[in-house]
Amino acid sequence: MNDDLQLLRRYAEEGSECAFSELVARHIDLVYTAALRQVAGDTHLAQDVTQTVFADLARKARALSGRAVLTGWLFQATRYAAAKAVRTERRRLNREREAVVMQEPSTGTDANWEQLSPVLDEAVARLGAKDRDAVLLRYFERKDLRAVGDALGTSEEAARKRVTRALERLRRYLTGRGVTLSAATLATALTGSAVQSAPAALAGTISAAVFAGATAAAAGSSFNL
Repeated sequence: MNDDLQLLRRYAEEGSECAFSELVARHIDLVYTAALRQVAGDTHLAQDVTQTVFADLARKARALSGRAVLTGWLFQATRYAAAKAVRTERRRLNREREAVVMQEPSTGTDANWEQLSPVLDEAVARLGAKDRDAVLLRYFERKDLRAVGDALGTSEEAARKRVTRALERLRRYLTGRGVTLSAATLATALTGSAVQSAPAALAGTISAAVFAGATAAAAGSSFNL
């Protein structure tokens, strides 16, 4: 069992706040950045989505503790939560205007990333589960190939081949969407820009909200008894 799943099982079985906080710290940048792309750069909405995803993780911890790779679930959960959040926001604005775009200032003028960012999550979601996990682990969580292989239950060489094939499939899909990049350029763009740091206080806010909810639920159960 990989370390993520050990932490998730500790939270599910023992209610370990330390274990859950460690999971949040490990994955919050990936979740927040994916959410940010999918809500058109609205940082407040991205934070709401991030909190929703980790709250869902806490609720489903027992069921998810048997998964092979937690990263894939987090990525998909972020897509669903972001889509729902965008629909809710549009209804709130009575469809009169799009949600306000609050993009983080760009650290460069990379035209490749400007093309890639709007369609990246859709493209990654189109990959098969194993290919998607490989790409997320390698480029979004920036793990070396040995660590990717360990997470996927395979060798370093097999992980290298899996990542190479998955990257090529991703590149072909992007070409069909009008984003033409070489595999090397795509890998460089993903490595440099796919994940950025979430706001410093967000992890603490999420953990506090989850633990408060768990405490309230436990109190309610005791009262019902």
